[in-house]
Amino acid sequence: MGFGFSIWVLLLLNLACCSRGFTPVDQYYVNCGSSSDFVVGNITFVADKSAAKYLSTPQEILADSNLNSITRAVDSPLFRTARIFNGPSRYTFPIGQGGRHWIRLHFFPFDYPNYDMKSASFSVFSQKTTLLSDFTPKAAIVREYSVNVEKGDLVITFSPSTNSIAFVNAIEVVSVPNGLIADSAQLYSSTGQFTGLTAQSLQTVARLNMGGPFVSLVNDTLGRNWESDSPYLKDPNLATTKSNIPAVQYPSGGATSDSAPQTVYGTCTKMDSGSDPRSNFNITWDIPVDPGFQYLVRLHFCDIVSTSTTDLVFNVYIDTYVVYRDLELALKLNGKLATAFFADFVTPVLTEPNVSVSIGPSASSSYPDAFLNGLEVMKIRNAKDTLAGASVLPSFPKSKKKLGIIVGVSVGVPVALILVGILFFMHRRRKQERLKFSKTWVPISVNGGASHTMGSKYSTGTTVSVGSNMSYRIPFVAVQDATNNFDESWVIGVGGFGKVYKGELHDGTKVAVKRGNPRSQQGLAEFRTEIEMLSQFRHRHLVSLIGYCDEKNEMILVYEYMENGTVKSHLYGSDNPSLGWKERLEICIGAARGLHYLHTGPVIDPSLSREMVNLAEWAMKWQQKGQLDHIIDRHLVGKIKPDSLRKFGETAEKCLADYGVDRPSMGDVLWNLEYALQLQEAVVQNDPDENSTNAIGHLSPQVGEFNHVDTTTTSVAQFETSGVDDLSGVSMSRVFSQLVKSEGR
Repeated sequence: MGFGFSIWVLLLLNLACCSRGFTPVDQYYVNCGSSSDFVVGNITFVADKSAAKYLSTPQEILADSNLNSITRAVDSPLFRTARIFNGPSRYTFPIGQGGRHWIRLHFFPFDYPNYDMKSASFSVFSQKTTLLSDFTPKAAIVREYSVNVEKGDLVITFSPSTNSIAFVNAIEVVSVPNGLIADSAQLYSSTGQFTGLTAQSLQTVARLNMGGPFVSLVNDTLGRNWESDSPYLKDPNLATTKSNIPAVQYPSGGATSDSAPQTVYGTCTKMDSGSDPRSNFNITWDIPVDPGFQYLVRLHFCDIVSTSTTDLVFNVYIDTYVVYRDLELALKLNGKLATAFFADFVTPVLTEPNVSVSIGPSASSSYPDAFLNGLEVMKIRNAKDTLAGASVLPSFPKSKKKLGIIVGVSVGVPVALILVGILFFMHRRRKQERLKFSKTWVPISVNGGASHTMGSKYSTGTTVSVGSNMSYRIPFVAVQDATNNFDESWVIGVGGFGKVYKGELHDGTKVAVKRGNPRSQQGLAEFRTEIEMLSQFRHRHLVSLIGYCDEKNEMILVYEYMENGTVKSHLYGSDNPSLGWKERLEICIGAARGLHYLHTGPVIDPSLSREMVNLAEWAMKWQQKGQLDHIIDRHLVGKIKPDSLRKFGETAEKCLADYGVDRPSMGDVLWNLEYALQLQEAVVQNDPDENSTNAIGHLSPQVGEFNHVDTTTTSVAQFETSGVDDLSGVSMSRVFSQLVKSEGR
């Protein structure tokens, strides 16, 4: 009685003075099915309605038990209520800080009318990882997992088995301290280490307090429960216990109270050697596990047994492997006793339904003894992304706005519906009459001529001229109507240019409407260029431009709508169906065909003579003759400096090389184009006519000798002395101006 009383006092004292050193960023505690909050220690589990905003479920079923159906052994109020799911349901918890998070699911199947919770069978998923498969809780149980969530939301899905239900009594989602689980651990069955633990999903199989009583979540800085190790001892008669909780200390840079509380490190199970120096046996714990998985095994030690740092040396085993031979804790802890220490090991894929941990004496020890303070065993998610059996993650319909209209439940209901219908059709007819003219599209002008309008009062915008009549101006009122007046709920994309809305024209054509943002850096020139270019494209693998709107200073482009969304949305991050290998290949082929069209079809003009049909080939013929100036725009004759044109031509020629390895990078292209600009704007010293002497139209015969530069000139020498390896403080303009000066000498 004295020992039990002492332990109880210590537990109360520890609870009274315990303060949590770690404050989780994300904390969700839900008392499912309950109409009120409930406090456990310093944790508040909120009423079900407070967490309803995170839940998507086909039907609200909140179960409250008759207290008589819960035995006295199951006295936690968290087990007295539950939320029942009769179809696929999911909680979506926003995550404020990426990293590892606890998921704790509380289950207890109490009696409830119309729903047999004791025969319930269901699966549970975290994101896409299976946590439970065809699970049927038979008694009060808490399942604990730790999963890595880098960003976004943590989604927990409940999926009832066929003709069954799912339920949960309480849910916890809580941030885990960084570093609690290291990325690597020792592989004892082979050389080397297991890496990648940080990204793994883990399930707690066992968490044992050796030599002490049950430690509840109120006594643990991370809200964990620690079971007594007694039920797991293979031969309890060989073991004894020891306790010295106040003596426990945590080393700098090592184990902390987050690793395990003092009440764990301050008790231990040890060999009951008595006074017999010839004792030679092991203490073994058997932990039930699921075969077919690897497990992370964490061993907790704190030498509260020895009176001297040289007293104790022992061996540690996992299954038949020696993981520590001649372990002398004092050597690992700078000669300190009663100091917390833990070590991690990863098992091979287990073939047996249990894993054993043993401690025993070392032949090099003067007295046979060994101890263990705490043990954690965690299942590691396998290659099939499951911690249980094979289950299929259910799909969910895309969320829709919840619309509801409350009308009287008498004869007035059909009357009200008829009136609504009449008003709707009258309104629609008037709207169609009003928009009849405004929805007539206006062709863009052809060959630089004026736009031909239909006399619509809405056709007052700036005209954009292109060499094609395949694109149309759409009145602003028609765009408003198509997008429900730019309804924010219809937004399907956002970019630097502005927002993209889904829309539908009066003839039923579904469209994507890109509306320019007034604060965008893209202006009228870019808007006009996009219309001029895209209006000429018609290819089944390229999105077609349907029309544009430039009324009221708007810059709106209307494209055909891609009904199936983006490729990205089908690969990850949505509920869209996954793509098969054939479909993915067909998408890649289609993209390649579109690109091939752009490369061969934004440079072909069939209306020109045969030699001029392909602009790139035609231009390169003149470039290779050194006579690119012969085909420049007539408006530029006499205005381009030959050095600038030569550099531009060289850059274009390199970009058109047959083999990719011969083409310049975009960085090189940028460099050369900026160089060409500097050459055009350069003021060459001692040039009597810096603005026109070397202009195209009066080409010097020495243009081809441009590359023969005297690198010993003073200007180049000055540039080189600045240090080729240190250009961080040198502007691009200065570099180019130095090069230009050297070429002008």
